[in-house]
Amino acid sequence: MELLVKKLLLITILFAVNVCFTHRVQAEPVTMVILAPLALEGAKIASPHVITAMQNGGQQLLEIGKDLGNILRLPLGILQATLGAPVGLLGEGVDNIIIGMFAPFQLVGDVLILPFSFFRGGG
Repeated sequence: MELLVKKLLLITILFAVNVCFTHRVQAEPVTMVILAPLALEGAKIASPHVITAMQNGGQQLLEIGKDLGNILRLPLGILQATLGAPVGLLGEGVDNIIIGMFAPFQLVGDVLILPFSFFRGGG
């Protein structure tokens, strides 16, 4: 079994090295000279839109991070509701349990919205 795994690993490594280091794309210098001004003009036109898209995507990623943090509120709320009930933490524990229960669904929703957030309008 180990010999088979070693052979498969060796074949995979050899294939990866072959693909990564032997494939070279060559472009003609004349083509590069002709297309360079067009590429720069396209970059000037697209740059404000790209920056806005990255900002919108970053805001959505922050929402995803907030949802990940809210998932941890479920075990915190359980601890507060059980061990902290004698010292008056029952209400906060129940609030954290409710937020922690809905957080995975909010996380899934925000992850599904992430690709679309890169294309939404400004603001």
